[in-house]
Amino acid sequence: MPNEVANLPKTRTDPSQPPRDLAKLPMISAEQYQHLGRFSGAVVLSVFEMIGGAPRMAQWADDNPTDFYTKLLPKVISRSQQVDVSGTITIDDAINRLERLDEAIDADFTEVPKQYDL
Repeated sequence: MPNEVANLPKTRTDPSQPPRDLAKLPMISAEQYQHLGRFSGAVVLSVFEMIGGAPRMAQWADDNPTDFYTKLLPKVISRSQQVDVSGTITIDDAINRLERLDEAIDADFTEVPKQYDL
């Protein structure tokens, strides 16, 4: 693995390399830009594996529990979903609740004739 990293070209984070001029960077289309996030994510995962993957991250987390629990973990935990509190209930929910009641409901029912409204 160290040989793979040593053979990589110099990057702009290398202090001996001058920063790139933005005008010299290639333009990308909107369609290419849409796929950039997925491509970048794949690259980050690849680099993650190259530098040790989960075992190395576990070691880092063990050595730096405060940073792991306060900085990294909150970023990757999915945000809580918005809860619908409108109070709506479906017929199926109502029937299930009624069936779970211990007491039987005593009521008179009247058959309603079928009506078709076309």
